[in-house]
Amino acid sequence: MTLPHTSALFPDRHIPEPQQINFIVGTRMVDEQKLYLIELDSTFEGRVGDLLEAIDSRTNRRYLMMISDIEYAFPHKEEHAEMLDLLRRRSDKQVDESTFNALCKNQAVCILLGEIKTGQKTENGYRPNKYTTTAIRAREDIERVLVNEWQSGVRLGSLRIGREKRDKLPVCFSTTGLAGQRFLVVGQTGKGKSTAIRHLLDGHLRLMHSTQKKRQVGFLVDDFKMEYPFDTYNQSGQTVPGLVTTLPDIAKKKLVILTCYPDDCQEHKDQVREVLRTQIPLDSLSLSVFCDLTDLSEAQKNVVRLVEDSERVSVHQFFTDLFAKDEHGMPDTLIWGKRYGSMFYSSKGRTKARGGKEITEEEDVDQNLRDRLGFIRRAAQRLLNMPFTTRNDQAGNCIPKLLDYLREGCTVIVDKQRLEDHQRELLTVMLLYHLFRHNQQLASGNKDQRDQMIPVVVTVEEAQYLLSKDKVADPDSIFAKIAFTGRSYQIGLLAITQRPQAIQKELLGQFDGFLVLPLEHANDFRHLAEACSALSGYRNDLASAPIGGGVLAYGTPKQIVSLQIENYGMGKDDHSSTQH
Repeated sequence: MTLPHTSALFPDRHIPEPQQINFIVGTRMVDEQKLYLIELDSTFEGRVGDLLEAIDSRTNRRYLMMISDIEYAFPHKEEHAEMLDLLRRRSDKQVDESTFNALCKNQAVCILLGEIKTGQKTENGYRPNKYTTTAIRAREDIERVLVNEWQSGVRLGSLRIGREKRDKLPVCFSTTGLAGQRFLVVGQTGKGKSTAIRHLLDGHLRLMHSTQKKRQVGFLVDDFKMEYPFDTYNQSGQTVPGLVTTLPDIAKKKLVILTCYPDDCQEHKDQVREVLRTQIPLDSLSLSVFCDLTDLSEAQKNVVRLVEDSERVSVHQFFTDLFAKDEHGMPDTLIWGKRYGSMFYSSKGRTKARGGKEITEEEDVDQNLRDRLGFIRRAAQRLLNMPFTTRNDQAGNCIPKLLDYLREGCTVIVDKQRLEDHQRELLTVMLLYHLFRHNQQLASGNKDQRDQMIPVVVTVEEAQYLLSKDKVADPDSIFAKIAFTGRSYQIGLLAITQRPQAIQKELLGQFDGFLVLPLEHANDFRHLAEACSALSGYRNDLASAPIGGGVLAYGTPKQIVSLQIENYGMGKDDHSSTQH
């Protein structure tokens, strides 16, 4: 009897190659956001910011995810420690490679960006199932889905995947849509805030110049260093071109410099529409705003409010009386008793009044009032001494021209480089007050009057001082009105800060959008994430981003995209605005 060949009885065993499969194995809640846990195959290498395409074999649905963090798939246990110790002591001992690789697996913590359907990212309420959903690295056509909703407006940068940018996938942003909105640009020094603003201003100037018949939106821009209109240097010593350099023809028609020191800009006067001297009459402020701008005590403010509420005199007359002097050149307080009546009389003055006698002596006026008037007078004089304040219209008033330029869709750069911190803040509030009052008065009129409102975006540097808890605590203050109700009057706020945690929390939660660049302190990002929970999963992405790398969040609900802001002046002619 002949036996069959051994190979026929025991054929060679072919072990199939293992599949590289990344399974969704669970979820986790962090700061009110659900994160998905994906067990990565030992041969798959992922990093923070990578995009994954997840396919659910049970439902055939496809999802887009971003890796927020990488962590170990399995906890370190005692038997693992023994195994590692054996490897140290016994070089002749080996651990099965597949077993060892399994123990070394990583786990990706992912944000669900949405469902992919017909080449678009949508939100239909479906969620991936555990185990039946596997993830692969997203292809280029899937990456394109992220920027489909960011194709209208000014080109701000390119899509960023981790530390890599996709030059062919631009990220654009609407500047005209900011009128009536609140938008925050936040990041530590040197991470790209100024570069982002340059791109927005450049694109907006181009747009306003090319659409003369369409809606004109003005920009009023704080500039502490005059770095936006004119050439400057970055931290590497490289020249960064100003708007007058990159847009020479447009700047002559649409760029205005508002400055307390016109002589400083004399060499540039032919490069811009106008160099306008900053002159704001004291008489043009309401008495309530005067109280907000000064450091008066409550008792002193009450004197001013009494006069305002009595409606006996105009603002002009109030300041005329406040600065009035007697025949000896000393402050005339007697006029207050004569003009404002018994509420300011002393007991001696009231006795005279009851007897029908005329108020003729300073002692006829209440002593406390005289003391308070002295403080109020000094506060008014300090305000009048500011380089941008005049006594009345005859001494100079830039407001009418400023409003006309903004109505035409001009960009007005407010030169603050030679002002002290408190002067910068006062100037911002005074300009905002006039914009607010102008649009507020028209908003309550007929349609023709409402159409005369000026859509404007006010860009405020060091916004934490203007929007702090103390400043917006009083709902009747000009700070609170601008912060909370400016949107009703087509006044947009583009706030720039390094310290978002200094902004009042309730107000921060009402911002319509954020451009977040890397932050220095963890508390700052935590404060932002509490205001916009959709940002919470991007902390590690921002921490690993290169200079100019950021996250843009805008809309309701918030649409978010990671982007890389390009150096200003690099190929600007190729990046046209597509805003409509």
